[in-house]
Parts: sequence; C-alpha cells; structure tokens
Amino acid sequence: MIITLASSKGGVGKSTTTAALAGALAHAGARVHIVDLDSNHTVSRWLGGERASPRLSVSAADPQDLTEHLTAMTAKHKPDITVIDIAGSYERALTVAIARAHLTIIPAGPSEADIFEAARVARHIQSVFQAFGRAPLYRLLLTRVQPLASHAQLYACAEIERLKMPAFSTAIHHRAAYMEIGLSGLTPHFSDRKRTPVAKAVAELDALVAEIDTLVGLWPKQARKGAA
Repeated sequence: MIITLASSKGGVGKSTTTAALAGALAHAGARVHIVDLDSNHTVSRWLGGERASPRLSVSAADPQDLTEHLTAMTAKHKPDITVIDIAGSYERALTVAIARAHLTIIPAGPSEADIFEAARVARHIQSVFQAFGRAPLYRLLLTRVQPLASHAQLYACAEIERLKMPAFSTAIHHRAAYMEIGLSGLTPHFSDRKRTPVAKAVAELDALVAEIDTLVGLWPKQARKGAA
C-alpha cells in the first residue's frame, strides 16, 4: 500500500501531516516506511532515529531515483504501508509517486493560494491516470486549520465545494502537538496523550485513518491494534 502526499506549494503542512499520519498508522499496528523526497529532508530529521516506534522507519531519497528507492526500501523494511512525502514543486518524482500510489492526499491550508495549487495538483493527478486508462483516487486534506473558524476558512471550504474537489471530512488543525514533532521526534500517538492538544490531535488523526481505511482498506491482512 502506497500513500502519497503531494503538493506543488510549500507551507501547507505536508511534512508535518506525513509524519503525524505515519505515526498514527504505526500505532494502529502497521509497519510504515516514509520516503522523504523533500530537499530539506524535514521528516528524515524529525524521525530518522526511529524514536517514535520500531514499526516506523524513514529514508531520504533522490527524487530522480524514486522507483529504484521504493524497490530497495520495500525489500529492506517490508512495510505494510509506504508514505511518500513529495517535494513542494513539480518534477518527475511527483508523477511517479502519484502513479504508484493507491491514494494521493493533497494537503492545503484554508487560503485561496493553497486551494488554487491543490486544484492544479488534482488536474495533474487526473492527467496521469488518464494516460494509464485508470480512475484516480485522491482527496484534498485541509491542514493548518484554526480551531475557531474564520470567514477565510469558510470561504475556502466553499471554494472546495465549488471546484467539486473530493475532500476528507477530517481536517488537521493548527495544534501544538504537530508543531512539537520536529523538536521531540514524537508524533502525537507516541507523545503524552494526557495533554489536551495531543489528545485532540490523536482524535483527528484516528478519524483521518478511518476515512483512509474506508477508501483503500488499510487492514486486509491484519487486525488493527489498539494503543500500545
């Protein structure tokens, strides 16, 4: 199973969402490997020591060698789920990662610029799959959402509906638990879940995982595990 997080724009919370989602999937019992294609190697820095879980690993790859890297990492780590964090620009690796993915997630903040770029990525996904004669599976994921909805956020949601872009019901809010991943190396599921910001992040990540499971069937060969 391959899940690609793709955006042509930086600052949408793509690396943060990649790390948090991978942690949620690992906590649920899956062996998860993250392929970090971002030139800043953000997720690799955060989780490279595999501090979050023995079921979670990460590798940095040259975008030009993505196909070979995926083959090598699959043989080495034997993951149930591979999560690909694509750099925030259009390049060959974006097309390869989209074509290989069972699901592509397009992170976007609630702003006109983010929604505009998300629509561009969606069109690219459609063109890639049209070339293969297949139907694409992708969803927009609202990220960096403020707890109190502003008029800008309401307009962003209205624009998503106007563009008829398929989107997750779950949104990733702006929470301290996500901001702390880079400092602690711990995703929300492996942090102190007694803290309110962490508990809220865990709840929305679990909701996101449930939506993904409905779309692609994450657990066909294994029973989902509860909290470790």
